[in-house]
Formats: sequence, C-alpha cells, structure tokens
Amino acid sequence: MAMQKREKVLAGVVGLLVLGFAGNWLFQQALQGPLNARYERITKLKNDIARKEKELRLAQQAGKKLTAWQRQSLPRDPEVARSLYQEWLLDEVSRAGFKLPNVDSGQATAKKGAYQRIAFSVRGQATLEQLTRFLYDFYRANHLHQIQRLSINPVANSPELDLSLSIEALILPDSDRKDRLSTERSTRLASEALSDYRVLVERNFFGQGAGDYDAADFAQLTAITDVDGAPQAWFKLQTSGETLRLSEGQSFEIGQFRGTVAEIRPPDLIVASDDQRWLLTLGENLSQATALPADF
Repeated sequence: MAMQKREKVLAGVVGLLVLGFAGNWLFQQALQGPLNARYERITKLKNDIARKEKELRLAQQAGKKLTAWQRQSLPRDPEVARSLYQEWLLDEVSRAGFKLPNVDSGQATAKKGAYQRIAFSVRGQATLEQLTRFLYDFYRANHLHQIQRLSINPVANSPELDLSLSIEALILPDSDRKDRLSTERSTRLASEALSDYRVLVERNFFGQGAGDYDAADFAQLTAITDVDGAPQAWFKLQTSGETLRLSEGQSFEIGQFRGTVAEIRPPDLIVASDDQRWLLTLGENLSQATALPADF
C-alpha cells in the first residue's frame, strides 16, 4: 500500500513536470515566438528606414553638387569650350606677367558618357610673385578645372622661375551655358585678399637672392662622420645645393647665423654663438637648434 502511495506521488510530480514543460513549449510557440519575430521585423524595418534616409540625404547632397558643377562647367560645345578656356588661360598668364607664355590644348575626350575632359598645358617664365598672382586668379575663377601638375625650376642667376603646368577642365552635358565661360567667383580660397598671400613671395624657397629669407632655415644637419679620425658635421645648404663640412673649433656663417662648432657628439652637435650654446640633432635645420643651459 505504501509503495502504491509513493508511486502515485512520483507520478503526480512527473505529471506536473510534463505539464510545466508542455506549458513552456506552448508559451514559446504561441506567444514568445511571434513576439520575437515581431521585434525582429520592427528592428529590420527601422534599419531599412535609416538606410533609405541616409541614401536620400546622399542623393540630395549629390544633387546639390551636380547643380553647382553644372554652373562651373565649360560650355556644352567642346570646340567652343576649348577655344574660350584656352583664351582665358592666355589672358591670365599674360596679366600675371609671365614671359614667353605658351598655352596649348588637346581634344575633348569623353569619360563614360558622364562628362568630357580637355587637357591644357601652360609654359613660361615668371617670378614667384607673378606665379602667386596667377594661382590666386586661377582658383578665384569658378570654372570646373584643376591643376594636375605644377613643375617649378629656378632660373640660374635670376629671380625668375621656369614653369610648366598641366591643367584639366571638364564639360558636363547639362551645362547651363552654350557659348561663354562662368563668370562666378569661387569660394575655395582660404582668404579673399591677394595681399594675404604675400608671405609666399617674401619666403622664396627657390633660390638665394630671389626673396627675403634666412638661409639658416634651409641648412640641415645631414651627417656626422669621422674624417681621418676626427669627427665632422655636414650641413646641406638647400638654397644652393652645397654641402658644408665642419670640424670641432671651426667657425662658420650661414645666413644670419654665425657660430663655432663647440662639440660633436653623435647624433648631436653643439654650436657656440653670441655667448650661447645651441644643441642640434641630426636631421634638424639650423634654425631648429635648442638653447642649452649655461652650466651644460
């Protein structure tokens, strides 16, 4: 009798467990499963909406850019565009004061049916001030153009530079002009005043005597080596291309800097100038020397 009672209790417990598992299974299948599917659907819809909104913003931005580019584009007719832009370039280099200016152009070439490009080349000689004026006017003009390459070579014993420019200008099929260039002004320049670019002229990097600069800014400590058992410091004078080789105790003058080599301690060099000692590390320019304490 007792055994039957225990068996009934166990059977009841097992029955309750079965009912619990069955209820949980029914809850998962009938309620929790659909709820999870609904949440996943809502999350997917939110992600789709966010993606579509982003695509719409990008399309609106692209549309605004395309409208601006159409205003900048050269005229729709390629031959008219090539002739007008070449004439504009020649006027600009002449107005800037280029000597012996030469402006050439190629034929228009189509790019994937979306636009046409025309390559132009400019050659001539000009001072850094004249080049600065040309670049200022070039980037103020609101044409759909850009300088692809600019080659600058100093002319010996002259403040002038030998210049070569490669320029590319584009034609969009929906340009709003047929027989004239854009007359709008670009806003791409950092400053609207030409005078703000005077610093480029005052710091002429292309040759000694062509501008107001200090050669010490361009004297780089490029090597510290032993010559016949004695240390030697080498300066590359970038304004002239020469190399100045200095030993300990040797005096020198570079630009406005006058000093004496006090010590050579690879990779450092100590220079004495006007009762002050200066520390220079390999690879630095002379103007980057650090003042040392008096007791160093």
